Amino acid sequence: LALILSFSPLWITWIKVNIINAMMIGLAVGMIAEFIRTRNLKTVFDGVQAFFDGMGMQMANVVTLIVAGQVFAQGLMSMGVINTLIKGSQSAGFSPMMMMVVMVAIIAISSIVMGSGNAPFFAFAALTPAVAKASGIAPVLFLLPMHFAASIARTCSPITAVIVVASGMGNVSPFDLIKRTFIPMCGAMIVNVAMTFFYYYRG
Repeated sequence: LALILSFSPLWITWIKVNIINAMMIGLAVGMIAEFIRTRNLKTVFDGVQAFFDGMGMQMANVVTLIVAGQVFAQGLMSMGVINTLIKGSQSAGFSPMMMMVVMVAIIAISSIVMGSGNAPFFAFAALTPAVAKASGIAPVLFLLPMHFAASIARTCSPITAVIVVASGMGNVSPFDLIKRTFIPMCGAMIVNVAMTFFYYYRG
């Protein structure tokens, strides 16, 4: 993060460092520091192996979510669910921004039920271009609030991993913990939707 922020338009502009470069530089620095600490190359390379194993595991999770989301989205489109949603909203007189609110509500509820932000986002993000096109709105004005809504609503789910772990460490019920997170997250959701309205009507 320090490298990315340093070699950016914020500070040093004549040197370009992307995320991959920064990650590999950080890995090299970490290897050197670990070798100085342990004086054992095998220990250093064992740590590097753990680093790449973790990357592979996370990549597998992301790819699985993307594939599952695409299959789910295609299934909904094949069954006509999206067309029904669009036609129903249009017949109800929903404006493009109201359609955005509907999509945000769907993904927020899904995040709370599933205990995950990524799973519902990848599932519904694939539907966004079709809904946005039918609503006459830029897809980004759907995707951004949906993405934020998924992350916000996730922290209000009692089955989210971080809530379960934190409640276990604090020896409290997950439901007691989400009572503390619910109100500020509602505020964050209101700001999320309000700013989308602002950017839409500002043009």
